[in-house]
Amino acid sequence: MPDILNDAPDGYRDLLRESLTAVLTTIDVDGHPRSAAVWFFVDDDGQLKGSTYSDLYQFKDLRRNPRCSLLIIDFSDPFRTLEVRATAELTEDFDSSAVRKLAHKYGVDPAEAPPRHDRYTITYHPRQLLGRRFWAEQFLQGQGTEQ
Repeated sequence: MPDILNDAPDGYRDLLRESLTAVLTTIDVDGHPRSAAVWFFVDDDGQLKGSTYSDLYQFKDLRRNPRCSLLIIDFSDPFRTLEVRATAELTEDFDSSAVRKLAHKYGVDPAEAPPRHDRYTITYHPRQLLGRRFWAEQFLQGQGTEQ
């Protein structure tokens, strides 16, 4: 099984370990991108994961079309990012283990996230990992690279 920490580009693995907020982009029913701020964690099995509920648009979008992108931004250097282009897998989180791991990573009391019957774990299966580092001057001058 792949381990995202081994597969991430050199110089970007720290973004996966830190308690950063990422931007999850899904595709809505009309084929338009839809983005939401989310938390994430690397599980003991080396997989990148998150959590959602069945009544949220991100769940509905991913169930219909599992292709997504997770953009992790280094808040201390916002021109340094890691984009995870992935296929998402949704599994029921009956025991709230994923949300407890998120709570632990982000310093939140797990008791603040009571068990819910409609909680799901999102496992992101990366298709491509893109580490990017732009200088503000490069960006302003249009010298960024697209992939």
